Amino acid sequence: MRPYDGGVDDGFGTSLASVLHEARRQRAWSVQDLAERAGVSRSMVSKVEREQAQPTAALLGRLSGALGMTLTELVARAEGDGCS
Repeated sequence: MRPYDGGVDDGFGTSLASVLHEARRQRAWSVQDLAERAGVSRSMVSKVEREQAQPTAALLGRLSGALGMTLTELVARAEGDGCS
């Protein structure tokens, strides 16, 4: 995971954070629950959800898999800002 570099904000990071948070909330999972299922640290999940870090594709793949969706689906939801 790379720290946020202050680059151009196209809203994708915000949408991605929202999609991850909403998907986790819909499952009634804590940050720790998602972290354990994805095999990453709780702080990593928290930073991504709070937009304090830009996740790598590998991390997004782990998170999306833990949430029962593909990386493509996660990205599509974030691009469409759809949390369904």
